[in-house]
Amino acid sequence: MKLYKKIILIILISILIAYLIYIFCHNKTLNILVLGDGVSSGQTSYNVDGLSYNDYLKRYFESEKLLGEYNDSYSFKNNKLSNILDYIEKNNYDELNDIHIKQLIHNAHIITIHFGVEELTKLSITDDLDINELSNLIGIYQTVLKNIKHITEAKIYVIGIYENVYLNQSDVIIFNSEVKNICDKLDMIFIDISDLLKNKDYFLNKNSFYFNYSAHEMIAKMLINSF
Repeated sequence: MKLYKKIILIILISILIAYLIYIFCHNKTLNILVLGDGVSSGQTSYNVDGLSYNDYLKRYFESEKLLGEYNDSYSFKNNKLSNILDYIEKNNYDELNDIHIKQLIHNAHIITIHFGVEELTKLSITDDLDINELSNLIGIYQTVLKNIKHITEAKIYVIGIYENVYLNQSDVIIFNSEVKNICDKLDMIFIDISDLLKNKDYFLNKNSFYFNYSAHEMIAKMLINSF
């Protein structure tokens, strides 16, 4: 009789544990943090933000009822890697969301990062882009990614740069190769969009290096497929 009661008790405990695991997993939501420049904010050739790949990503998680907190306060046109580094080192306080950046990074489950296109393109336009400037930016990127890695256990997706009317292929290859190596060492996922954006249909204005919503949608699919 005692053995029978013990078996029943074990079964009931197993059912309870299974139920708690189901409830936890079923109700789990994911916090998404976006860090980047005008490319990650969906800047268009008309000097306004449109739908970015991050917006499409947000929509996807909303549709799957998996979205927790979504924050893109640190994604805007002309945002620089040196800015993000400064924000992290000083633990910048975001008054709008009432949170410090380190806490924001710590709370995230998914972080998407894109930097490089705006800064390198502008250097190229003024004829100031050389191997030293390229190496300097890669060095700052490495420091930023290391600092973020020390703060969070989030899945981190780093979106690479792409060739455009002002930025040549050789600089893109060097930058992406070095950043991918950094990502590999830090267990981050590097998303290479350089081949995708060779398609001229993704650019509404041939003199602008910002791409259209169709390209953003494709990049979002690349991100989703890498989860």
